Order: sequence, then C-alpha cells, then structure tokens
Amino acid sequence: MGTWYLIETLVEGEATLVASGDEVKDLLSIRRNVSPAADILVEPIVEHVRQTREPFDRVLRSKRADRSWRFYAWPIIGPFGDVYGIQMWIGNPKEEMTERRLTSGVFWSTTDWLIHQTWESGAMSGTLLEEWNPTALSSDYINRAIHFEKEQEFLEITLNPKPGMALSTWFSVRHDHGHAMQWQAVLRPAPDGSGVRVLYHDFSDVYAPAMPTLAELGLTDGMVGADVHVALFEARRGLIMLWIGRAPQWLEWQYAHLTGPLVHPEDLPLLQAGAQRVNAGEVTHTVDLVRLQGVDDQWVKASVTVRPFQLKDRPPHADLTLMQIVRENDSY
Repeated sequence: MGTWYLIETLVEGEATLVASGDEVKDLLSIRRNVSPAADILVEPIVEHVRQTREPFDRVLRSKRADRSWRFYAWPIIGPFGDVYGIQMWIGNPKEEMTERRLTSGVFWSTTDWLIHQTWESGAMSGTLLEEWNPTALSSDYINRAIHFEKEQEFLEITLNPKPGMALSTWFSVRHDHGHAMQWQAVLRPAPDGSGVRVLYHDFSDVYAPAMPTLAELGLTDGMVGADVHVALFEARRGLIMLWIGRAPQWLEWQYAHLTGPLVHPEDLPLLQAGAQRVNAGEVTHTVDLVRLQGVDDQWVKASVTVRPFQLKDRPPHADLTLMQIVRENDSY
C-alpha cells in the first residue's frame, strides 16, 4: 500500500522527514526513512522539485529489489516562491494514489513582525479568497490557536531565531466554521536572520485536536467581564505579538497593519519609554490615558501597565514587554 511522506525543505541544503503516513517523524534522514530500496535515491527527486517548483511523477525501478514504485512529489510553495516542503507519495504503479493532506508555508518576519502567507495557508483555516490578505499579524495567527505544544521553544525560535535551530510542534487551531483542527508545525530560521519559515500540516484526520489546559481556560474565561487584558507587546512598532487570555472586543488589533496604528502616534513614545524603564530594571510602569484604536474608528482611552518579559533562563527581551490594558469609561 502506498504512503504519503512529508519532507521539510525550509532551509537550503536541508531536507528531513517530518511525517510518514499517519505518523509524525522528528526531522529524520530521508535516505534512511523514505527510499524503498537502496538503489533508488530520493534526494535527487527532492532537489529536482525544489529547483523546478513543479510536481514530479515517475515510475522508478530497483534492480536489487526487482520491482518498481511510482514516485509522485508535490511542492509546497512559501509566500516568496521558495519550496518549504514536499509531499511525496510512493506506491505500486497500479495502485490509486490517496488524497494529500492540506499543507502550506508561511514566513514569520522578525523585521516587521508580520506573517507573510499564501492563499493555501488561509484556506486551511477556512479563510475565503475574497477575505484573504498576503500578510497577517502574528497575534492574529496565535489567537486562532486553541492550544499549542512546546510554547517555550516556539517563543524562543520566533523571537530569537538563530541558524541551526529547528522545531516540530503541534497547534490546535480554530477553523472559521467553528470546529478545531490539529496541525503539525515545523519551523526553521531563515539563513539571513530575517525571520522564521514555517511548514503547516493538517493532521486532523488522525490526531484529535488538543484542548486547552485548565490554566489556559482560566486565562481566557477567568477574566470575562473584568475588562482587564494582557498581551505581549512589541514597543518599537507598537504591535500586539500575542494575547495572554482573551483579546478585547473593543480594540482593533487584528488588522492594525492595514487599518492604522494600534497606539496613537502621540502616545506611543510614552509606552516605548515605559518599556525601556522596565527592561532596565523597573518592576512595572503604568501610563494612564493611552489612546488605542477602537473597532468603530474611534480612539479609546486606556490605562496601560507594562512589565518585563523574558524567556526562561534569558535576559529580558529588548523590544518586548507584557502589557496589561484596562479601558477607561469614555473615549475620544
């Protein structure tokens, strides 16, 4: 019976097996774990698809095994035209090829904190073509996640990407139609340090979506009605990186890169100064009456308290702080 293999090709010169049939694989050698016979090499097929960005479909014969296999390889194209991965089916030439799982590639930029995405990445979670945009905020992506594994490692690779880093993890993602999906995610930093390349693989047909932990439920549901919201804030550009708990319904944050600044330009320097103070050693710093972009195109006044943010065993991040937002009673 034929098998689908998922090979990540996120970095030039690297190609590892990350899924085989119904099983997740942890960045394994494709020579030892994909090729059905010692005298049939899959590396040239992978490199051919990577260079041409075109599907490969051919029957190859092994003299040693005295049999043939059909090799079908499909490129997974990233937002800038690079091949982020390859789905390869290997089976009997007379066998009917089974359906491919949904896959896509995105680029998580650390220079503008935007996620550059393909149409396929939006379609995986139900986004309609007319509503799709080639860029999204990282906070919008993370807000879709019901639960994700290896949170510490995920933040480390996306906030401090370094050559040689690699991560395979899970996302439980909310579909636009309401149901949950279980996605495998493989991440590698781009060689030039400008961001992280991500390969998504919908494994919902095999693995049940992971549900939020009690702690995560407490963060999201425990503050309902309190109108207190906590986020990871990138002070240099005034962007929300991710929400810790529920995002406020009154704040226009999902499309701030399209609709205008989240923080009023006159007030952003106050938050930037506060971020510098807490990262210099101050425990907390509160700025009252900060104007934030409301969903009705009005500036909403809020009290904002910033606290240091740091990863485990790491010094505070230069541009990131924890932000607590409390809305004032009136707005501009």
